[in-house]
Amino acid sequence: MIRIFWQIKRLRYRHGCTDPHACGERLHRYPCPKDCAKAKRTSGRRHICLTTCRTNCAKHNGECPKFCAPDCAKHAVACPDRVGGWMFVKPKGKGKRSTALPLPLVELLKLHRAAQEAEKIVAGERWQDWDLVWCMPDGSPIDAGDDWDEWKAILKEAEIDKDARVHDARHTAATLLLELGVDLRVVQAILGHSQLTTTKRYTHITESLATEAAARMGRALWET
Repeated sequence: MIRIFWQIKRLRYRHGCTDPHACGERLHRYPCPKDCAKAKRTSGRRHICLTTCRTNCAKHNGECPKFCAPDCAKHAVACPDRVGGWMFVKPKGKGKRSTALPLPLVELLKLHRAAQEAEKIVAGERWQDWDLVWCMPDGSPIDAGDDWDEWKAILKEAEIDKDARVHDARHTAATLLLELGVDLRVVQAILGHSQLTTTKRYTHITESLATEAAARMGRALWET
């Protein structure tokens, strides 16, 4: 049995200083004046010219920089007193969720725990104790980009051509449970939905379920 008490989220960074505009001044991006000599520079740090970029312009590989507003208060990521980042928050829904785990998965989690303890020893003083089940080799939270790359690698190894999202795994889990004959309300509890109607939207009738339903109807009406 696994109990979910908290979830970790990455909140947008915000300035914690008294003057956000001055704090991010060195990162402000402004159009250069007319006939700016630096605009002709072709090497070194990228320079923002006054010319309005066209769609997918070749100068910036389709990712043209945007200018800052005169009163720009962004660039909080560089603020020494920034707030935000990784935070533990209460999961959605009422109460704490408890979900039963298949025994083979429990054994895999034990192996994962042992591997994590080995990583902790290797990291030594660099280890960040966030008390996470899944984390980076130094104990810190897994970055969303790294998590996405690992997910894509899993799809490739499983020879799944569909460009599936991580969230699609919930649909797959719900479908498998229904194919195994698990009651819809049990599936609701496993997925952590407060309303049964939400669970119904996460699932769809598979071909095997439809075939089985037709077979049952046939036996009920025509078999003696």
